Amino acid sequence: MRTYFMTCLVMPAMAAALAFGLLGTAAVAQTTVDVPIDEARVIATRALLAGETELALQIARSLLQVNPDDRTALLVVAAGAPRVGQPAEGRQAGARAFRLSETDVQRYEAARLTALAAANEERYTLATFWLRRALTVVPNEEERARTIRDAAGVRRANPWSTNLSISIVPSNNVNGGTDDAELEISGEVIPNTTLSADSLALSGVRGTLNFRTQYRFYSTPRDRAAVAFQYQGVRVKLQDEEVEDPRPGSTATIILDPDDFASDLFDLSLIYDRALENGTFGARINFGSFDFGGEPYYDYRRLSFSRNLSLTEQTTLLLSAQREWQDYESNGIRDVIRTTLRSGLSYRRENGDRVTGFIGRTDSDGFSQNFTFEEWSLQGSYSWAEPIGPISLGISGGIKTIDYPEYALFGPIDGGREDNSLFYGVEIGFPGIEYAGFSPGLAISGSIAESNISRFTRDTFSVGFTLNSVF
Repeated sequence: MRTYFMTCLVMPAMAAALAFGLLGTAAVAQTTVDVPIDEARVIATRALLAGETELALQIARSLLQVNPDDRTALLVVAAGAPRVGQPAEGRQAGARAFRLSETDVQRYEAARLTALAAANEERYTLATFWLRRALTVVPNEEERARTIRDAAGVRRANPWSTNLSISIVPSNNVNGGTDDAELEISGEVIPNTTLSADSLALSGVRGTLNFRTQYRFYSTPRDRAAVAFQYQGVRVKLQDEEVEDPRPGSTATIILDPDDFASDLFDLSLIYDRALENGTFGARINFGSFDFGGEPYYDYRRLSFSRNLSLTEQTTLLLSAQREWQDYESNGIRDVIRTTLRSGLSYRRENGDRVTGFIGRTDSDGFSQNFTFEEWSLQGSYSWAEPIGPISLGISGGIKTIDYPEYALFGPIDGGREDNSLFYGVEIGFPGIEYAGFSPGLAISGSIAESNISRFTRDTFSVGFTLNSVF
């Protein structure tokens, strides 16, 4: 990263040479030399710009003994100390200069110098923090692009990688319910049977917090290994917590608790990636738990492998295999084993746009027949490399079919259960709107599911606000 100085700190090379010559002569002749404070600041700054770091630091430190709040001297120390192997001193001086700054341009240069010193100290997370502060006061678009590039470089060097995303999504179906209170199986209405109120589609707002942190503990030019922790919390606010009892003839009011639809996911994973002569290989081991409605629901262990191969310069073959073991708290469910295989192609067009398609199959074998199924899915996506007007855009969609051969509901169902669904999504970003390295976006998603059991026929649609890091 380069330091950012104002134009007033630059001087002609001939004048600089003359100043250094005079100062050098004086330094040989006597131990100290009397120089007015303003001139000392100029000499220290010019010495730093000319590469005379030790001389610049000597003058700047003397200025700070006279006035600890000398901002110019602090900037010289912030820029010069990391060059001589003292990044902690530079970082502390830069942070103090930031606090003393009076304009956005001054804050920007101080924040960048502090970030540079922190990066030299290998405190990459702190460097990222200061680069984000710099982005809040960036003077122009050129500097914004440069700071974002620097932040991406710091992120790559940082063994710690942390992501935080938040989405707030109004939805017509926050609980995945059905629209009809009557139970219908294969076109036949089951008499005297009505679904519960919480099985019906409920409107409201769904909020999701996704936090993930990863530490890379091993790295070579060809492979790397890391450990990661992820938390995902979902909370629901219902549009109406008081609903009518759906049973025929009932006039009672049922009070729903939004916490009954909350969920928490905790995941710990070990990650290994290796670069091969053609493409990459990856392996993951995950251990986690999923809570629903404030109660433990199941624990899981997952083993997955991925392989990417370049078929041409623009086309990549994507393969993955996954095996998951789930242990449920309910004695009626107990354990489930799921195996998923996926293959796909990703094609990058000449203009940078990317087209991706996948086909996948999941086999689930459970103690409960209601958790034993076979699933097929086909999905695709298209993302534009360049913004379209003021927005960035990506779209996705697909179809999925699930067959439960021995599904039971009040007893076995002839022919089991069959679900077919269509799903779609649109990701809209606003690259022109950014603050501290975060940019807002909109996520539009929906699905239409048809089932021979009406409880699982549903239509969902949501539009949500997202906030994501740009690096």
